[in-house]
Amino acid sequence: MAELCDLKIYSPVKTEGDIYYSKLMLNDGELIIQTNKNKLKLNKDKMKCVLNIDETTSEVIKQVSNVVIKNTASRSKEWFAKEISESDCESIYKEAVVSDKLYCFYDENTQFYTSKNSDMKIEEIEDELNGIALLKCNAVVYTKTSFFIRWEISQFKIKRDKPKELFDEYMIIDLPEHSNQLEVNTLDNIESKLENITLF
Repeated sequence: MAELCDLKIYSPVKTEGDIYYSKLMLNDGELIIQTNKNKLKLNKDKMKCVLNIDETTSEVIKQVSNVVIKNTASRSKEWFAKEISESDCESIYKEAVVSDKLYCFYDENTQFYTSKNSDMKIEEIEDELNGIALLKCNAVVYTKTSFFIRWEISQFKIKRDKPKELFDEYMIIDLPEHSNQLEVNTLDNIESKLENITLF
């Protein structure tokens, strides 16, 4: 990934409900992060999700947050017609990473697929699954009281655990006598003995 000093935050655009969106770009392209294999928990009703992330991914996301906070403070007069200090920006910023979890989103364009490269519909997959995520930093969202980065899952490669083998290897050993079939008269002897067996 390119240096975060090349991260560009565009002027916010106002939408309905007094919400502003700022586009983030890295070297004129989208900011994309690929994670290690981890657990993803979906909230299908709200199209939100929680992704367990490793320490390296968490650190990168927090660095992006720091760049956004500093830029928001330095350009607050230009963007919102009032100056907001960096400390005030830090206090109203909502970090998407809490402990080792990233609170993020997905939408109808998010691709869920298996190792066979077959796309899956959201209704077909479990609410909790393991896999590798491709995260996209979609925008910075500014409301009246706070702001945050909207992280979205662009792609998710589902990695299901392989079923465990019942045995590491077959343990029954063939003996020479196993290859000999019972003769007919032997079978007759066995049947006659079974007839004489009683429970009492």
